[in-house]
Amino acid sequence: MARFENLSLRPSSLSQVVGQDLIVNALAKGLAQDNIPPAFLFYGIRGVGKTTLARILACSFACTNPVNGEACGTCRSCKIFKTGSHLDVLELDAASRTGVDDVREIISACQYTPVIGRNKVFIIDEIHMLSKSAFNALLKTLEEPPTHVKFIFATTEVNKVPDTVMSRCLAYNLRPLPLSVLSKHLMSIAEKDVFMLSQDASELIADEAGGSVRDALSLLKQAVLLSRNVTAEVVTSIVGSANPRDIKNLLKLITDGKVYDASICVKGMLSEGADAVSVYKQLQKELYSQIIETVSKNDKGVLTRLLYLWQILLKQSENINSATYPDCVLGAVVIMLAHAADFPDIRAIINNTNLNKSVIDDVLTQFPKSIVIPVE
Repeated sequence: MARFENLSLRPSSLSQVVGQDLIVNALAKGLAQDNIPPAFLFYGIRGVGKTTLARILACSFACTNPVNGEACGTCRSCKIFKTGSHLDVLELDAASRTGVDDVREIISACQYTPVIGRNKVFIIDEIHMLSKSAFNALLKTLEEPPTHVKFIFATTEVNKVPDTVMSRCLAYNLRPLPLSVLSKHLMSIAEKDVFMLSQDASELIADEAGGSVRDALSLLKQAVLLSRNVTAEVVTSIVGSANPRDIKNLLKLITDGKVYDASICVKGMLSEGADAVSVYKQLQKELYSQIIETVSKNDKGVLTRLLYLWQILLKQSENINSATYPDCVLGAVVIMLAHAADFPDIRAIINNTNLNKSVIDDVLTQFPKSIVIPVE
């Protein structure tokens, strides 16, 4: 059985952090030069490394024998930090402790010098959930913190953090990991933990995770529990998505105007367990990829048709997300798309006629406004 060793462990050093190279390099340089501000703020979507970076920094700040500014991993402070019971490192979850009394506890602790490490470090996760009075209480200490105190904040909603707090922090925006980077990371984990992971499967997981390492690892763990040979089929059975090859085939049938075949294709996906909303999103992504490819070829006729299909998908997005029967909505939208793709090329028809403008205007009124191309 797979051991899940690399699926469960957080990175313990900056060099192990994946997909945040610019931020990691900046932090490493600051640590090495001992040019560290008293307060940091990490923000971004879930699972991109905010808490991980906060803990790596906290360990480095507390370490009594740092190497190039980073934690040595062998001193008493570092060893105690690994147990989660370091007296000089306090981690507060603002989602459950939002009041001013909780912040006052931190302020009071700031007055005392470190017991074990070099600094006292306070990590506040989801800081945006602190109350207004709690922020106000924290602000004074942020303005003039003791030299032995470091603050590290993390949040998924940076817009809710007061500007007065933001301006006193060195803020870093942790972005979602690109699909290629996250997929490569998953492949390296599979190699270390000795189980099979196909390239298609790793890309499916990375895409489904939306740039979140934590979500990707959770999906990978589910897949490995089903099979030590993780294929695209294993992943799709978990997330409810369709095989990418089937999505490409579906879009081809749609753009060829094959209404019946496209309808049968989507029915087949659903009968095999694919989730209608997931298929819809996959179809949108595949259509977008084809639009971008067409733009590069400068084929205006094909591009116009694809953009019209894109418009239909956008208009129906709200319907499928709120539908009681999303399977029916998906089926109807696919029929609509394939039928629309078979519309005549109005530009070509107009350009090949000798009709005067009044007749042309009368013809154009017979078509939906969304597909009419103005005639110069």
